[in-house]
Amino acid sequence: MEEKKEMDEGLFKSRSYLSCLNEGLKLPTRHILSLLRFLYPSLIAGAVVMGLWGVFFNQITVALTRWMAASEPVVLSFPLFTLIILSVLSLLADSFYMGNVMTAVSRFATAGAWPALRFGEAKREIFNASLRALTCTLVAVVVFSLLIVPVTLWLGAGNVWVTVVSYILLLALGVPYCMVIMDYMLGERRDFWCSLKRMKDGYQYWGAFFIILFCGGLIMGVLAAVSWLPAGILAYAGHASLMGVLEGDATDLPSYVPALVVFFFMLASVIANVFSWLTLFPLSYLYGSVEARKQEKASFEEEERRLQGLQ
Repeated sequence: MEEKKEMDEGLFKSRSYLSCLNEGLKLPTRHILSLLRFLYPSLIAGAVVMGLWGVFFNQITVALTRWMAASEPVVLSFPLFTLIILSVLSLLADSFYMGNVMTAVSRFATAGAWPALRFGEAKREIFNASLRALTCTLVAVVVFSLLIVPVTLWLGAGNVWVTVVSYILLLALGVPYCMVIMDYMLGERRDFWCSLKRMKDGYQYWGAFFIILFCGGLIMGVLAAVSWLPAGILAYAGHASLMGVLEGDATDLPSYVPALVVFFFMLASVIANVFSWLTLFPLSYLYGSVEARKQEKASFEEEERRLQGLQ
C-alpha cells in the first residue's frame, strides 16, 4: 500500500533534488514494460537510423580521416552527402524518441498516477511533442554553433581552450536551458518564447539541475559506454581494415563483421535510449517540484494579500 501511495503522488509536488533524482530513477523502473510497449516505435526508428550509420560507417570515417589529414579536399561527395542525410535522420529520430518519452511523462503528470499508455491513441500528441523536442534541439544547436564556431576559428580546432569554452557554455547556458525544455514539453502554454523566459528559473535552480544532470548523466554515460563498447570495437576494426586495404594491404576480417557492426549499432542505440530515462525522468520531477514551489509561493502571497485587505 505504501508503494502504491508513493506511486500516486504525481509529478507536481515540492521535493528536494535528491528526492527528484530518486523518484525519477524509480518510476521508469516500476513501469519498464509499459514504457517499452509505448516507446517501441521510436526505439525502432532510432535503431534503424543507427543501423544505417553502421552500414556507412567505414566510408564516412575514412573520408573524415582524409579530410582531417588534409590529404583530400572537402567536396560534395557521397560520404559528405551521406553524413548530412544521416545527421538529419538522427536529429529527427532523437526528437521522435524524446517526444514519445515526454508524452508518457505528460500523461503521468496530468493523471497524477501512472496511466494506461497506448501508442496508437497518442499519435497526434506524440507528433506535437516531437516537434517541440525538435525545436528545442535546433535552437540549442544553432546557439551553440554561433558561439563556438568563432572561438574555434580564432583558436584552432585542435586547441584545448576550445574544449574549455565548450564546457563553460554548457554549464552557463545548457544547464538552465533544461528548465526551458521541460517547460516547453510539459507546461500548459506550449509556447517556446514563453518557455524561454523560464531560463531565470533555470539559473535560480542551477545547482539542482546540475546535480541531477551530473548524477543521472554519469550513470547513463557509463552504462551507455558499456553498451556501445562491442559496436565501437567492431567498427574500429572495420575502419582500420579498410584503411589498410586502401593502402594496398590484405584484409583478414571475416566477411560477417559488417553485419555484426550494423547489429550492434542497432542494439546499442536501443539500450542507450532506454538509459536516457535516467536523466529525462529526474529532470521532469525537478520541473514538477519547481512548478509546485512556485504555485505554493503564489498561493501564500495571494492569501497574505487577502488577509491584509481584511484589516
